Amino acid sequence: MLRKGFLAITVLLFVSSAAMAVIPPLAGSVAQTQSFTIGDAVNTGMATVIALTHGDAVANVCQSLDVDNIQSAPCNATPCWDIGWCGSFCDVEAVQKQNADLHQTSGADGECGIINVNSFLDAGGSQEQFIGFSTSLKSQAQGLGVAAQQVVTRTDGAGGGGTTNDASVSQMQAGSNAGGSAFEASSIDAFQVSGTGGAANSTTALATSLTATTSQAQNVY
Repeated sequence: MLRKGFLAITVLLFVSSAAMAVIPPLAGSVAQTQSFTIGDAVNTGMATVIALTHGDAVANVCQSLDVDNIQSAPCNATPCWDIGWCGSFCDVEAVQKQNADLHQTSGADGECGIINVNSFLDAGGSQEQFIGFSTSLKSQAQGLGVAAQQVVTRTDGAGGGGTTNDASVSQMQAGSNAGGSAFEASSIDAFQVSGTGGAANSTTALATSLTATTSQAQNVY
């Protein structure tokens, strides 16, 4: 399930990028592309696996990951859609931002039980934009996705286990030229919690999965 979820994200990002118009640029135009990937079809981005087999044992894992991508032209550009016309009327400005904040915590406490905690978290984002010189075409495309999965089981003796996935991903791109401005923004907030526990001679099992994707594309003439 998790791998299928991430493959859906990969396809989404490819389709979003393919939506960009292919045009011969004029001098003074700006073309920007950026992406981030946490995990892929082969390797999980963030994973935790805990296994306790009988005996009295405790295990805890905490992981955190942050990704920040920013690019602009000219340097430190503030697009005119935000503050009104700035500088020359013929200025071309473009900016792209991406942020991913992922957290994963897992724990298990065994009292002669067999406890398994498995948690996986992937994310990815892609952006492309072209801001043409003067009154030329403005084109943008972006895709964003999160995939998560949790499996928690307990058998035999007493004990319990739990895991939490928390993901916040966002991206923004904006640009302007003499013909106007263009803007796109996407965000996904995902929160997933699983837990199990019980007394001896009982069995508990649960599995959860989450997949979320979003895409946008626009051409402004």
